[in-house]
Amino acid sequence: MKKAFLMVMAVAAICSCGAGKKNDVAKALVGDWEIVEAGGAAVEAGFEKPTVSFDDKGGVHGNTSINGFFGNYKVEGDAIKFGEMGVTKMMGPTPEVETAVLEGLDSAAKVEFTDNDNASVLSKDGKTVLKLKRTELSENGQEEAAAQESAESAE
Repeated sequence: MKKAFLMVMAVAAICSCGAGKKNDVAKALVGDWEIVEAGGAAVEAGFEKPTVSFDDKGGVHGNTSINGFFGNYKVEGDAIKFGEMGVTKMMGPTPEVETAVLEGLDSAAKVEFTDNDNASVLSKDGKTVLKLKRTELSENGQEEAAAQESAESAE
């Protein structure tokens, strides 16, 4: 009986570790990001710098360097999936950047963080399709970053 109880507790502990990570990726993504690379190339600003902003309710919006976009996203674990996007239809000086940004959003499958301020969006085959640099933390993200810094300095 003791062995069965310990086995159940061990499985529960292992499962709960994965569940926490699912929420961590979703929370870490919330906020405003500059798109610094799309389709493997550094981006240049057209009318504006390419950006993407994630809210905590699954909404996403941003700028491709020429046009604005908006839609929704879903995170499960480190997997990300964007829904259909609405995009404005202006012409501009950097159509190749716009195409790379929209293709990156369309082929997005996974998010990896190198730290709190830098993330990569990967395709299903593991290719980096977008590199992001945080420009602003959400209120919740600011509180979490402050708590993490405080914990690290206490050590």
